[in-house]
Amino acid sequence: MALKRHSRGATPRRRSRGPTAPRLVLTLLLLWLVGVNLRTVILGVPPTLPALHRVLNLSYSAAGLLTSLPVFLMAAGAIPGAYLVSRVGARRAVAVGLALVALGAALRGALPSALSLFAFTVVLGLGIAVAQPAMPSLAQAWFPLRIGRAIAIYSNGLLVGEVIAASITLPLLLAPFGWQVALTAWAAPAAIVLALWLIITPASEGAAATAGAWLPDWRSGQMLRVGLLMGGASLVYFGMNSWIPDTLDARQAHALIPLTLGTLNAMQIPVSFWLTLRGDRMLGRRWPYVVAGLGSVVAVTGYVLAPASTAPFWAGMAGATSSLAFILNLGLPALLSPSEVARTSGFMFTVGYGAAFFGPALGGFAWDWSGQFRFALLPMVAGGIAMLVFGATLPEIGVRRQAQTAPSAAES
Repeated sequence: MALKRHSRGATPRRRSRGPTAPRLVLTLLLLWLVGVNLRTVILGVPPTLPALHRVLNLSYSAAGLLTSLPVFLMAAGAIPGAYLVSRVGARRAVAVGLALVALGAALRGALPSALSLFAFTVVLGLGIAVAQPAMPSLAQAWFPLRIGRAIAIYSNGLLVGEVIAASITLPLLLAPFGWQVALTAWAAPAAIVLALWLIITPASEGAAATAGAWLPDWRSGQMLRVGLLMGGASLVYFGMNSWIPDTLDARQAHALIPLTLGTLNAMQIPVSFWLTLRGDRMLGRRWPYVVAGLGSVVAVTGYVLAPASTAPFWAGMAGATSSLAFILNLGLPALLSPSEVARTSGFMFTVGYGAAFFGPALGGFAWDWSGQFRFALLPMVAGGIAMLVFGATLPEIGVRRQAQTAPSAAES
């Protein structure tokens, strides 16, 4: 895989006038809003599950499938999403993704039918899968000297979207209006963001189709490392989210579940704010992954072995360290040549969300096999070790890129 920064100055031509500063600020805001809307449509579902059980006779296994289906689709649809980015461009791919999200969200609750609910959940899940691989390409094209900041702002939108959906769906949507409105209401902001996206974002050359390769290069150690880093971070975060309730229940600490889950998720937000300020300096370097991997191993081990009363502390540490690796990893493909960004992003999301989908299940098998709740957390420890090992051996792409960018920045 080419690591050399793509040069746009090889052929002399008239320099086009770039987007103005206010427009770039609005573009950053839209990246944040896209992130918000890629998560509200997913996290708005769990608060409606009790109503879905009653009205649609939805079984518990079907409810589990409904909540995990978008994660599976984000894994399965990431490489096709990379294909779309390579053919129509990253900006248009995000527009297609937002359109599918708005359509799926609007129609999944339109009929009191489980079949309709699942069918249109597939539609919005594919929309998310299409939009996500485009983000590193857009960060590279629109903010070539501030990739880390752009990715951190987008990631903060993802995290805030989770908090918004989880906190307002029940009191402001479900309670007064019912489950159908609670599910379809998220289509409106997605449609508004789609319209703003088409009007405001720059249709720059860098965000256009590259006609490059879109299938993963399985022989590339660099691509495999990026994917496995994302897989490790996803294993820690999604695995802890999945197993905190049952493991605390097994330790007779049921009352600590809300605080522990809340701390796990809340600690991601300050990390994303910090990376908004410092992400450009940290992107592509080894030491943040070493810190994240080591911290995740310590956090999961502490959660398993320390007294149950300390669970919120260890969960918060796991949330902070896994989000550090996750957010920085989102920006790694943007440090590669433009023809490699989409397919590296697609592979990264396939491995990352594949680990998020299958990892907790492996923990469940380990618990059933051993009869000990601690074994359910083994995949999360493995995820932390993966971050540590692959992060420590990561070529420092960011350092190389800064050296290559400095001369071209001075010329512009």
